[in-house]
Amino acid sequence: MKQAELRLTWFIDYPSRDGTCIRDYIHVVDLAKGHLAALNYLRDQKPGVRAWNLGSGRGSTVLEMIKAFSKVVGRDLPYEVVDRRPGDVLDLTAKPDLANKELGWKTELKLEDACADLWRWVSKNPKGYRQDPPAELLEALKASKARA
Repeated sequence: MKQAELRLTWFIDYPSRDGTCIRDYIHVVDLAKGHLAALNYLRDQKPGVRAWNLGSGRGSTVLEMIKAFSKVVGRDLPYEVVDRRPGDVLDLTAKPDLANKELGWKTELKLEDACADLWRWVSKNPKGYRQDPPAELLEALKASKARA
């Protein structure tokens, strides 16, 4: 597999712990559970239009994310520091209080869990979503159509 390369698109000049901007990275499973909790609330409570912030409420800097991912991969990942993108802000950390209260939802998995699960998926699916489905799945689908 080709060596992973990250391109850091921020200057290291933000007033943060390490000079990079802060984002609220969460595991895709936590995000999916948050969406399901929101859909159930909308179905049951029928409040009309409603919005919740789904996040941990704890921001991580970009360099902290790279460090966590490097730990999971087992080596330092190369990255490049380039100019800021127009409009980038210091901190985009969610305020999930309303989701915690109304949906009974909160993140359960850690940043390291998200990195490990992403790396596992990428390692097992080197072509991403462009690869052919497993032969066993195709055979099972053909068999179920033949029975129908």
